[in-house]
Amino acid sequence: MAVVPKSEPQEAVLPPLPPPPPQPKPQSKPTIDPKERDAAKKELGNYRRVTAWPIHRWPLEKRPVQARTRVHLPRTYRARHGSDVRTVWPGTDLNQFVHRHYAETVGGEREGEGRDDVKGGKGKEGREGKDKEGRESEKEKRLREEWPNYVAGEAVLAKRHEYLGPDPRVAGYWVDADGEYHIKWYDAFLKDHWVDNREWEFDVRLNARGEWVDVDDVD
Repeated sequence: MAVVPKSEPQEAVLPPLPPPPPQPKPQSKPTIDPKERDAAKKELGNYRRVTAWPIHRWPLEKRPVQARTRVHLPRTYRARHGSDVRTVWPGTDLNQFVHRHYAETVGGEREGEGRDDVKGGKGKEGREGKDKEGRESEKEKRLREEWPNYVAGEAVLAKRHEYLGPDPRVAGYWVDADGEYHIKWYDAFLKDHWVDNREWEFDVRLNARGEWVDVDDVD
């Protein structure tokens, strides 16, 4: 009887691996048309000016603060005679606080006016020239009489906002590195925009949805 040799096992041949999927090409940044950018900046600038609220009128929009901080309040146009600094507390409506401050009669502390309507009562910060009872000193009064009043005559009791310009309006706020608020002003008569002692500017950029948005730049 013939012996049939046992067949050796054969290795299975695997099919070749499929090629890797093509890597997506990195999306290039959209090309910015300078004319389109300028048009967007002009449009957003007009919106800021239109929505700025006159300081002598009650603000319609609320702006509550979330933490204890301070707000810088220029005494005159472009803070040429310094600024008062007031503490505001969580829950304080910043717009109403600013409006009340500038609706006060300058030197009204003599009559018991000029109180900061926030937690803590009168603030000591920025009260240079006041005596222990918060009244305006003679030195401060003489200095104030040199401030230009854009609205009333010398014989009329002046409100704080009358020293800020012919038509000062609040266009928003700039928050500094310490978390303190500085008012961005726009004067509708002078066509001037300022914060503290300098102009404030803004730029525009495209967001992730391809929409133009404004970016603050006050330096």
